[in-house]
Amino acid sequence: IKAGQMMSVRPDVLPQATLDELTKLQDSVVPFDTKVAVEQIERELGGPLGQFFTSISEEPVAAASLAQVYLATLNDGNNTKVAVKVQRPSVLGTVSKDLYVLRRAAEVFQGLVERFAPQQRTNYVALLNEWAIGFYTELDFTNEARNQQRLRDILLQKQIKGIVVPRVYEELCTRRILVSEWMEGKKLSEAQPEEIARVTPIAQEAFLTQLFEAGFFHADPHPGNILLLN
Repeated sequence: IKAGQMMSVRPDVLPQATLDELTKLQDSVVPFDTKVAVEQIERELGGPLGQFFTSISEEPVAAASLAQVYLATLNDGNNTKVAVKVQRPSVLGTVSKDLYVLRRAAEVFQGLVERFAPQQRTNYVALLNEWAIGFYTELDFTNEARNQQRLRDILLQKQIKGIVVPRVYEELCTRRILVSEWMEGKKLSEAQPEEIARVTPIAQEAFLTQLFEAGFFHADPHPGNILLLN
């Protein structure tokens, strides 16, 4: 799924019909049962669902490789809408098995390269190991929450206009649950060309500020991760 997501934004490599299919992997992967998701939320937060939320959508609004997202209302007296990201059950074991298979494959491939193409200097085993570290880090939603809040603070501090990073409700975030401000809009991939042209300079300024001034940047800005707000 991750490989498909990466290739879904490469029109220089694949034809449009293939890209259209791979785009579905950004947030339309087959979801897991909502009953399981609710049990996971209650287990992670240590109490019944109603203690934290007054409502939650019956079906996920998006489902990706590692988690799926629900629209919920906080039990804060203000009917605050939030996005609740719930990690897939048993995903740690699935990822670990996949990475083990890929690691063994990388070792075999590395041996072939060293034997038949010694001029090739890439260490594929080390590359896979580095990728695996990133994968395991991505499974810790408390880390993602910190990064999201840090990015929000940076853009506010730099006075970047036209970009909103959703607020994180850290008191409701755990390794497997992430709760953040709900944003009303449509995916950038569903926007009209003239709309995309209008917001591209704003996005460019925000990204270049992250890259060159802050040294901390959003590393996965595919269209499924960017909304054009209402």
